[in-house]
Amino acid sequence: MTEPGHIDFDGLLGARRHDARRELAETMRLLSGQQDPDCATIPSAPVEAFFEPRLYSQLVLGGFPSTTADQLLLAAVPGDGAPLLVRTDSEGTVSFPGFGRCKTDQPSAELKARYDAVARTLTSESADGALSTSALEPITRVAGTDMELVDRLDPILDGFLRLQIDRYEELSVVTDVDAYVPQISRALDLIASVSPAYHAALIQSLRAVFLFRHPAAESFAALGMHGMIFLNVPETAGADYFVEEFVHQGGHVLFSEATLSRGDFLQVDPDAPLSELIGQDDPRDVYGAFHGLFTEHMEYHIVRGVLEKGLADEAERPAFERHLAEVARRHQRDLRLIGDRAGEIFSPLGQEVFTAFREAHDRAERSHTRALAFAPDAEELLGELVAIPSVNPLLPGSEGIAHEGDLASFVADRLRAAGIDVEMQEVAGGRGNVIAHLPRVGDADDEVVLLSAHMDTYPAGGPRAAYEPVVEGRTLYGRGSADAKGSLAAMMTAFLGVATLPNRRECYLAATVDEECLLLGVKALAARGMRPTLGITGEPTGLVPVVAQKGIVRGSFRVRGPKSHAAYPADRTAVRSAAELVSALDRVNADLATGPHHPDLGPSTVMVTTMESNGGMNLGATEVAVWFDARFPPGTSGAEFTARIERDLRELLSADVDFVREPLAFVSPPNEVSPASPLIAEFFAAVKNAAGVCEPGSFSYGSETGVLAEFCRSSLVFGPGDARYSHAEVEAIDLDELGTATEILRSILVGDQR
Repeated sequence: MTEPGHIDFDGLLGARRHDARRELAETMRLLSGQQDPDCATIPSAPVEAFFEPRLYSQLVLGGFPSTTADQLLLAAVPGDGAPLLVRTDSEGTVSFPGFGRCKTDQPSAELKARYDAVARTLTSESADGALSTSALEPITRVAGTDMELVDRLDPILDGFLRLQIDRYEELSVVTDVDAYVPQISRALDLIASVSPAYHAALIQSLRAVFLFRHPAAESFAALGMHGMIFLNVPETAGADYFVEEFVHQGGHVLFSEATLSRGDFLQVDPDAPLSELIGQDDPRDVYGAFHGLFTEHMEYHIVRGVLEKGLADEAERPAFERHLAEVARRHQRDLRLIGDRAGEIFSPLGQEVFTAFREAHDRAERSHTRALAFAPDAEELLGELVAIPSVNPLLPGSEGIAHEGDLASFVADRLRAAGIDVEMQEVAGGRGNVIAHLPRVGDADDEVVLLSAHMDTYPAGGPRAAYEPVVEGRTLYGRGSADAKGSLAAMMTAFLGVATLPNRRECYLAATVDEECLLLGVKALAARGMRPTLGITGEPTGLVPVVAQKGIVRGSFRVRGPKSHAAYPADRTAVRSAAELVSALDRVNADLATGPHHPDLGPSTVMVTTMESNGGMNLGATEVAVWFDARFPPGTSGAEFTARIERDLRELLSADVDFVREPLAFVSPPNEVSPASPLIAEFFAAVKNAAGVCEPGSFSYGSETGVLAEFCRSSLVFGPGDARYSHAEVEAIDLDELGTATEILRSILVGDQR
């Protein structure tokens, strides 16, 4: 263990790694001799020769069009003039991994040859005895290391990659590897400045780096080509990219060596699905998750060190900050997921390693909260939110599905990891709001902004409205992606992104429960006592600021009548009276349609939604409940509007229709924002700057904004996504809209438009 508390290769795993490397090399020597007993090179090759990745692949996986042992080991024993057996590829090229290559005029041939170390030439003899001499072309190496930058496919690599990469025909090899040498060298220098021991381990174990491009494949390291990493490199990749990939993919190589005896670390089958142990969906096996913990641990340590030591220049720093936030989140999530089952998964040695991971992260979190506060990637965050079911338990079909509790814990943990003050506000039945607060700092004004989005969703629909996010192009599918986890992801990303800025308004972030049914969460939020200047409710509005919204009231009229039997029908029954009341409600709705209209929202409406009775097969009901849903514009309350409906009904119905109005079941207040309200003009400007247009709108749906208006000086509805996807069999969100929404929300928190 080294300061400030991370696993290095002089500590807990170092000795095991060195022992394992010796064991691995001797195994490779033995296998090489068994495969090619007549090869003169094998006995004279030093131990290091047997770490050649393509030798490892040929011996362990086999079945590829192969080079010979002489070719694979020549880099370690060049120049002795001994006869070699070599094979050419389909173009006549002889490849010497880690050393060079030469072109002959004999494709797909097996040749006897001798290598001249002084002249760097290969003299081969054809089947008819003719001699041919070819110059050896050097390979590209990373300065100061033995690492080869592979710029073409040899037969073993070609065969190996065909097994590893889907749509292999779309792979292209980066041939201009020299263009990336400066960035790679700088990345290795940065790693060495933070952790000399880790740098030394990397340059010892990494023998080759393969740069490629593919539209779908990710960078990787694989046991089948131990000692080589494969990087799907962007054309504009800088040192920050190579720091991330060398620490991550190189970390897989180092950890494979250190845990060569996997059973020493685990007391369960290393290949067992992790999901079966943790009770949550996870595609990894146990050993793969253990690998992930290590690479996350080292990425977190190295990238944080680069930032804290001031090693990144101004242009590089934002990329390092984003990566630090991303890896900190992944590491924290995996520590939490696996930590609950660590005693079942790990042996005492594995538990010691896991404990070191956790303690190092906890120390860093306490001491370096600012380093964790950089904004996450909104797209990745949205995927994580969608993957946590948070169904409103009052909805049909919610039985057996998690309510908002797990999601609330996730949101709170993510915010706390950034050093942000978080309050858990109990609402009902173990369901509660998450409320985060950032005080004003620097030269910001005194305005206060509240971002609020609900966590509850409807149950999953079809395959594209499930709890596992699916990304196709620039669209993310999944339950809650539009309503309203897209808004929550944008709000969290913006909130975390401003947490360390030197100038920022006072701001709150609320993740609420129960928007879909009773608005219990936002009503509890209203009682907390905050008084924001502007409250923004996150809902899918397609980046349109919704500044006017109808109120909603739901209730019932209970109609009564005498007992009656079908054999002796009564003149007046509860059902007949209920039918007259329904007809009268239709007339009330028609009158509302011709009455005063809101310029944007139109007329008020009332509609019968369902009816309930206590009647039987041949018995007339004595009571019928007529349920209604009414929508009304700003300027009145739900109670006032319902009272008006009742008055109109009594004027339309005869006195012998006996009915009463039951207490209202649900009220969502209306909302209307004045253009002169504080921060509204600024918010409109932010929308226009980011989205290119700002045309404020209105809607008759329900949302929490009417309740926000009761304690915020002004409130509106805004977010990415299309409301038509809400609750649907297909729920989706445009990821470009998600990014634009994040930018707009960040702007209002900082005050960029002032």
